[in-house]
Amino acid sequence: MDVIPILLNPRIQTLNMAHNDLRSVEQAFVFYDKLEKLDLSHNNIEGVGINNFISQKRLQELHLAHNNLTELLLKSFSGLSDLTLLDLSYNSIQEIPVGLLSDVPTIKFLLLNHNKLHTISMHAFKSQQFLHVLDFCDNYFRDVPTKAIKELFTLKVLNLCRNRLTTIESRAFPNEALNKLSLESNSINKIETAAFNHLHNLQKLDLSNNLLGKVPTLAISVLLMLETLLLSKNNFTSISTNAFHSLVNLKILEISRCSQLQDVHPTALSKCSRLHTLRMAHNPLLTLISPGLLASLPKLRILDLSGNGLQGLSESSLPWASLASLDMRDNPLRCNCSLRWLANLLAQPNASVSTPDVQCHSPNKFKDIYLSRLTSQELQCPGNLPIIVGVAVLSTSLVLLVALSLIICRYRRRREREKLPKSWAPSSLEPWPPEDLLYDHRLIAPQNDYIHHHPHQWHLANNTHSLKDTHSKYIYNHVPQHQIIVDDYAYQTYASIKKVPVTEV
Repeated sequence: MDVIPILLNPRIQTLNMAHNDLRSVEQAFVFYDKLEKLDLSHNNIEGVGINNFISQKRLQELHLAHNNLTELLLKSFSGLSDLTLLDLSYNSIQEIPVGLLSDVPTIKFLLLNHNKLHTISMHAFKSQQFLHVLDFCDNYFRDVPTKAIKELFTLKVLNLCRNRLTTIESRAFPNEALNKLSLESNSINKIETAAFNHLHNLQKLDLSNNLLGKVPTLAISVLLMLETLLLSKNNFTSISTNAFHSLVNLKILEISRCSQLQDVHPTALSKCSRLHTLRMAHNPLLTLISPGLLASLPKLRILDLSGNGLQGLSESSLPWASLASLDMRDNPLRCNCSLRWLANLLAQPNASVSTPDVQCHSPNKFKDIYLSRLTSQELQCPGNLPIIVGVAVLSTSLVLLVALSLIICRYRRRREREKLPKSWAPSSLEPWPPEDLLYDHRLIAPQNDYIHHHPHQWHLANNTHSLKDTHSKYIYNHVPQHQIIVDDYAYQTYASIKKVPVTEV
């Protein structure tokens, strides 16, 4: 249909002409002054002219999305004094003339997404005292239109997603009533410290799919009422300590699909005691979740860790008292005893925590097998076996070495004992004489000293025996047991005894 029918009931309140081939709305609604909702989306309308809605004083919603509008003229919306929603999305509009919206002072929802806007005049929204939602997504803005939106005192939702923003300057958003701000899918790499200073009532902030290298901790520190923070698809390499220290009311946090993220500090979420949803998924370089990270989240109910590089997760690191949903899918999990708790959880038909089944990545014998199909006996930790075997082998080797040393020592002692005369029988407790104290054919004292101190023995020696025999007998009878005597050899076991050679007579 390429024209508006004029023979419909004149008291009609809702007219849906979407998905037709309409090209003009010239004098098309003169007879329908009771309309409250008019849908002209998905047509080929190139312009709405002026005063073509003059009779629609009750109209509350006007949908002109997905047309070929390139220009809007003053008086284009004249007569729409009760309009609350104006949808101009998916067109080719390049400018919003000053005064265009003065004919629709009660508008609350203005949708200008998917157009070709790159600037907005300073007073374009001067008469909009009730505007709540303003959508600028998918346009060509390089800077936040701060001057144009500063008069929107009642604005609650502002969408600037998928534009060309690179920097968020100080006090870029002077709208104190704002509670939702979307800046996703731009090229933002810098957010100045005072960028959000006026946003004391902001509850949701979307900074996903940008070029941020680190969490803008200082910039978001003033957002005391923030409940939802979306930071996915950024260039974070790590989340530093106390990164969200001021967000005491934060309930939902998403840090997913950050291809360079490797580390999250254990205290990064230490102040987020009200957090109930944490999505930290599809970060392939994130291989470890520190136990302390989740311990400070007593109200956490939904935890999504899917698609990371995790090989395991400690059971003690999870806040079991509050957790209701856990997703560990698509991780390179190593299925051993460390994941036995997860296997037990999957086996419970009425578990308090809902969790989808996961597939093993290693060891190779369990690759691509679902964890729920493995028994507790199969979930062993073979990594500990080499340690146990190594300790056993080392202990056995030490025992054998000690035993061998004792055998060699006893063997050497026996060999030395066999060299001694049968008359020598040392006590089992006496020390073996050191080899360096052996003397060949040496006596304990010189001959003269011996004769001088022992004349009686010398006299007996001259009568019955040779000096050598007498001397040997004397030594055998008078030397203490700690001195060992063998024929002409004398052994002194104490270093304090001076060794004196004795000459033969």
